[in-house]
Amino acid sequence: MYCTRCGIELDDKVRYCSACGTATAQVCVDAPAHYPRLSRPYYDKKIAGVCAGFARYLGVDVTLVRVVWLVLIFFPVPVGAIAYIVAWIVMPRDPIALPQATSPQTVPGDRPITA
Repeated sequence: MYCTRCGIELDDKVRYCSACGTATAQVCVDAPAHYPRLSRPYYDKKIAGVCAGFARYLGVDVTLVRVVWLVLIFFPVPVGAIAYIVAWIVMPRDPIALPQATSPQTVPGDRPITA
């Protein structure tokens, strides 16, 4: 593997170039993916999923978002609580991922047989 910035040869296990500090492709793969839509997830939530939704949308750890939100609740007293309630009401929920339906098996000249 070669560095895309300075062109020196790198070991396959390294995450950064030792000469220029550029991140390799492995670092980009390990980074959390950016979610294209701000919404509240059904899973990975504690109260309403607001912090989990913001964390997923921004591509950061959910614990960091929860700590920042907790600070906003207590430091300028009503701002964090009011913002959380507004986000709870305004943010849509993720659609439920249902398994794809399969067509029932049929025998010619007979009623459908469900498997």
